[in-house]
Amino acid sequence: MEKKYYAKTKEWLDEVTPQTNINQVYQEFYTNQIVRFKPPKGDPPQWVDWVKPLTYNIDQKFDNAYVATVYNGSVWFDWTRNGRVYVMTPTLKLLRDMTFHLLWPYFNQERIPTATYTHETVAVIAWAGHKNYWHWLHDNLARFHLLELSGIKINKYLLPPIRYPYQWQTLQMLGIPRDKIIQLRPNMHLRAKKLVLPSVPFTIDTSVKWSIDYLRNSLLNENTVKNSDEYEKIYISRDDASWRKVINEERVIQILEKRGFKKVVLKNKSVQEQINIFNSAKYIIGTNGAGMSNIMFCKPGTKIIQLFTTTSDEFIKISNYLDLDFSFFKCNLAPPISRIHPVLNNMTIDINKLIHTLDLLGIN
Repeated sequence: MEKKYYAKTKEWLDEVTPQTNINQVYQEFYTNQIVRFKPPKGDPPQWVDWVKPLTYNIDQKFDNAYVATVYNGSVWFDWTRNGRVYVMTPTLKLLRDMTFHLLWPYFNQERIPTATYTHETVAVIAWAGHKNYWHWLHDNLARFHLLELSGIKINKYLLPPIRYPYQWQTLQMLGIPRDKIIQLRPNMHLRAKKLVLPSVPFTIDTSVKWSIDYLRNSLLNENTVKNSDEYEKIYISRDDASWRKVINEERVIQILEKRGFKKVVLKNKSVQEQINIFNSAKYIIGTNGAGMSNIMFCKPGTKIIQLFTTTSDEFIKISNYLDLDFSFFKCNLAPPISRIHPVLNNMTIDINKLIHTLDLLGIN
């Protein structure tokens, strides 16, 4: 049976490239980045199904990051279900490490339209999750860092459709010129003479240290950040979301306001405003969600309380990288229970438990 995919881009490169030339099309970075996670305070986490349970107090090594070059490679933006990004070899074999794993089963060579060809060198930044603030930062933008390390001269950057203000704002903050951006369009199939592929952080780990370091160093500018005592204690509300909401939030806010907390809704705030808020904070309470990505802009020692029913592991990892004081707080499920996925469930907070936790952490 004819092979329709390669598990790793390197696997294909090894097959078609003489070994003496492999360094011309494949570079590795962060080949020995080791981390050690400290156990969190508070409740034991109940991990979502895509998270490998964390182990603590032992050295752990990330997989290597890389930049690969595929001559005459192509990218297809299958518009089914709001867009699926597929990166392929010249013979339209799927490169799975360039594609979100949940999309692999939907790849269908027979549906691929005729390609538009460019003689330019095109770097692929587009990946799944670009509509989510966290994945836009970690799994799309952080790939610019690997391109910088590679030293390859890029003519154009291939990005997903840019629909949200935070996307343009962050691109501007990174100094990416608009005239070097190609936005994917529905059912677009682009073939490039030289397709440059920086590895996707998500395929290495849910939260990679080099990615967080790059984003923090690039977006947190000492000359533009403005601190404010108004945001020393903040509660991140999901009023603007349709799931994972705190049902008894009104009562929770009454308790928190007595201790100096300010309710913050992030939806309509610019990226710079979000950076200012989180860099100002000494105490942050919020549910597991993309808005908590901004803890990467906190000062060391900031106390973080993450509310959850089930949780991913990105934010405890960021807290470890940046020496933040992190605690988990398990909440009660609020009906109706989601039939789609547990991560969508709403929650209620035990008020007595909240008061006890605040006292225990010395948050007066």
